[in-house]
Parts: sequence; C-alpha cells; structure tokens
Amino acid sequence: MCQPLSRKEVPTLSDRIYTGADESVRLFFSQCRHSLEMAERLVKECRPSLMGRRFITDALSERLGISRRTLQDYRDKGKIPFYRLDGKILYDEDDIEKFLSGTYRPKFDE
Repeated sequence: MCQPLSRKEVPTLSDRIYTGADESVRLFFSQCRHSLEMAERLVKECRPSLMGRRFITDALSERLGISRRTLQDYRDKGKIPFYRLDGKILYDEDDIEKFLSGTYRPKFDE
C-alpha cells in the first residue's frame, strides 16, 4: 500500500529549475505559438457582421488588385457605395459583389 509523502518529500516549483530542454516548457511554448497563429488567422480572416451585414476596410484595394487611388476614384464617382465612420472607410460586401457582377465581361468565344 502506498504511503503518503511527507511535506518535506513533496517537490515544489521552487525546488526545480525549468529549462528549454524540459518537455513541459517546450509544450507550453508550442501551445503559445499555436494560439498566436490562430489569433492572427482570426484577425486576418474574421470579419464581424453589423446588422447582419459584413463590411470590408481599405484592404479592399489589395484584394481587388487595384491601387488605393483607383478605389478613391470609384468612391468619388459613386461607382462603389461606402460608409465613413470616424475617418474609417467601410464597404458593404454585398455592394462590392454587385459592383463586381456589374463590371464582369465574359471572355470572347472564338
């Protein structure tokens, strides 16, 4: 039968020095890296909705492969509707899809 350890026999954290060679330390940092990668992916990919609609920021120019100036021209000419919220420009995803559908030209058949 197992005998309980006396208080002096129970190791404490202060009794041990942890190094990078310890499996528990490597596992901890591995989980930290995984959590950080997941958080970065969420920040990059997750677009919260407002009133059931999704909005895109100025990163739209990069996604469309156009310059920020061209995007500004589209706004100025009323081609793309947008919202200005405290200096931040927001585009409704549905409006962008309508804009892209309206400018779509099929390839020529030979």
